Amino acid sequence: MKGQQVLNEIITLVSGCVSFLGGFLVVWGAVSLGLAIREQQGGAQIASAISTIAGGGIIIAASVYFGMLDTSWLPA
Repeated sequence: MKGQQVLNEIITLVSGCVSFLGGFLVVWGAVSLGLAIREQQGGAQIASAISTIAGGGIIIAASVYFGMLDTSWLPA
């Protein structure tokens, strides 16, 4: 049972760290988008900001999926 607890703790830790990274990217992209709109910069800056937001969302979704991994197959 000890091995399964350790693996569950590692999965929880990694999932939390990756979620934080994804959230940071979403916030960074939102700030970049706001600045690009405010400064009336070209479409490339706006597209880059939107892709950063989308990438952060994908990373968050991946971390949620990683946190849901089933470790019940481990031997007791």
